[in-house]
Amino acid sequence: MTRQFLFALSFFATAATAAPLQMVLLENHMPLSDDKRINVETRILPKLQQIALPELQIEPQLLSNARAWELLRQNSNYCALNKVHTPEREQFLYFAKLPTSVYPPLQLLSTRPLSTQPVNLEQLLQQHPELKIGVAAGRSYNPAIDLLIKQYPQQFFVRSGDDAAENLALMLGKQRLDAVIEFAAIVRASLKKQGINQPVIGQTLQGVVLSRGYIVCNKSPLGLQLIRLLDQKMQDRQYQGDLVRYHREFFGATDYALIHADLMQFFSPQ
Repeated sequence: MTRQFLFALSFFATAATAAPLQMVLLENHMPLSDDKRINVETRILPKLQQIALPELQIEPQLLSNARAWELLRQNSNYCALNKVHTPEREQFLYFAKLPTSVYPPLQLLSTRPLSTQPVNLEQLLQQHPELKIGVAAGRSYNPAIDLLIKQYPQQFFVRSGDDAAENLALMLGKQRLDAVIEFAAIVRASLKKQGINQPVIGQTLQGVVLSRGYIVCNKSPLGLQLIRLLDQKMQDRQYQGDLVRYHREFFGATDYALIHADLMQFFSPQ
C-alpha cells in the first residue's frame, strides 16, 4: 500500500513539474501604436497566452511574411496567427479548428468611384490599364484575385514588410495609388492614426466573401500536438466571449453585422 502511494505521489509530482510545451507564434502585423483596437489579433494574443498555460508556453515573434512562411516549413514548434485556409497550405500546415479572426469581405478601396458595384476586377483592369492597385506581398486574397495579380503585374503595386497594409493605406490616402484591396476597417484605422482625413470609398468585389484567419502549425508530430492542445484551450468560454467582443469593438456596427452570423457558428460567448 505504501509502495503504491509513493508511486502515485511520485507520478503526480512529476506531472506537476513537467515543463510546458514551447510554441513560437509568428505574427506579421505591426501595430501603428499602442492602440489595441488596431486589429483583432493584437488583442487576442495575450488571451491565447493566458489560456494556454500551464501546459503550453507561447512566445510571440514578429517577422516579415516571407520569413514567417520560411520558418513555418523548417521548425516543428513554429506556428502562426491569422492564416487563411487554402488546399496548398494544408499540405505543410495543420490548421486550428476555430478561427482567431473573421473579417468582412475584402473591398476595392479608393478615393474616387472606379466602377459600378459589385466590381468585376478583371474587367476593370482591362478597361483601365493605367490603374495601380496596392496589395500585400505573400498574402492569399482568394484564388481569383491571386491569379489576377499574376496575370496583370503592371497594374498591381506589391508591398512587402510587416506593416504592408498600413503603408498601402498611407499611399492611398496620399493618392499615390488608385486603390488598394484590403479590409475597410484596416485602411480607415490606419489613415486615422496618421491624421489623414481623406474619404475612402469601399466597393464590393464580385465573388469575394468574408475571410477567416486561423492559427497554423508546422506539419510535424510536435506541430500536431501543439494544434490539438490549442483546439482544447480555445473552447474556453471566457476566451470566446472576449474574441467576439473584440470583433464587435474593432469593426463597428456596419461591418460587424456582416460577420456576426459566421462568428456565432463557431463561438458561444457568455
